[in-house]
Amino acid sequence: MISRLYLLGVLCLASFGPVPAFAAPAAGTVIKDCPTCPDLVVVPPGKFQMGTPKSQVANNETGEAPPVQMQIPKAFLMGRYEVTRAEFEVYAAEKKFEPTVLCRIWSKAKGRYDDDSNRTWKRPGVPERPQPNHPVSCVDWHESKDYIGWLAEKTGKPYRLPTEAEWEYAARAGSSTLYPWGPDSGQACKYANVYDISTLRVTPLAWPHAMCVDGFPDMAPVGSFKPNAFGLYDMIGNLWEWAEDCASKSHAGRPKDGSAWVWKGGCRRVIQRGGGWFTTMERARPGYHGDATATDHFDFGGFRVARNLTAEEAK
Repeated sequence: MISRLYLLGVLCLASFGPVPAFAAPAAGTVIKDCPTCPDLVVVPPGKFQMGTPKSQVANNETGEAPPVQMQIPKAFLMGRYEVTRAEFEVYAAEKKFEPTVLCRIWSKAKGRYDDDSNRTWKRPGVPERPQPNHPVSCVDWHESKDYIGWLAEKTGKPYRLPTEAEWEYAARAGSSTLYPWGPDSGQACKYANVYDISTLRVTPLAWPHAMCVDGFPDMAPVGSFKPNAFGLYDMIGNLWEWAEDCASKSHAGRPKDGSAWVWKGGCRRVIQRGGGWFTTMERARPGYHGDATATDHFDFGGFRVARNLTAEEAK
C-alpha cells in the first residue's frame, strides 16, 4: 500500500517541479568554512593587464617588466582580510606550533630595520599591544603554507596561497589606474594603511610619505579601511603578503592563465605583494611586486589565503 507521505511528496513535486541544481555562488559572495576560518570572497573570472605601464610610473627605479595580458579563467575564493592573529592562534594551539624566534623590525635606536631575536608572531612589537583582529605578522612563507595546509586538512577544502596573477587581479578589482581607487595617491588613506603623516610622526623614514592621515602609525586591525570593488580589504598596505610564485623581473615564460609561476627545485626568492604600513606610495600599488627569501620574518609581512571553488560550488 502506498503511504500518504509518499503521495504527498509526489504531489509536491508535481506542484513545484524538480529541485533546482546547486547554483554557483555569485561574485562578491562571502563564504566561511568554519567558525574560526578566514572569511572568503568569490572573485569572478576575467582578463586584466598585469604590471604597470611606464606612463603611470614617474620614476621606474624598480626595473619592472613591461605589462602582459593575463586571464583568470575561473572564479576563485580570496581571503576577505589578511589572516588575523586570532585565526592563526587556533592553528598554533592545535599544531603546537613553535615560532621562529627572530623577526625583522624597525629599530629606533639604530634608525633602520634589523633582525630582533626577541620578536615572534606572538610579540611582534608592531603594534605595541596587538589585538586578535590585527593581522598576523612575523611569519615566513613556509609557516604561511603550513597554516594553509592545516586549514585544508581541517575543512577538506582546497586552500592555498594566491598566485601572483590572482593577487594582482584581485587587488585591481577591475581597475586599470595606478591605484585601485584611481590615480590620486592623496586618496590612499581612505583605502590603505601606508606610510602617511600618521606614521611619519612616530617613525620618520627616509622616503616620501602619502599626503594624508590614516590614523594608524603602524599596523591596523583588518578591515579598518574601505574595501575595493571586489569586497576585499587591505589588499594595498597594512602588511606585505606572500604569494605562491617564484620571484622574477621578467614575464618571459609566465603562464597566461593566472596559475603560479614556480621553478623546478624551488625558488631562490618568493613574491610579496601589496606594500605595508611603512611603504611609500611608489610601491603601494597593485602592479608593484616585492620579494624576499622564503625564511624571512618581518613585522611588516603577513599573508591571506585563497582557495579553489569545489566541484559542487562551481556548478
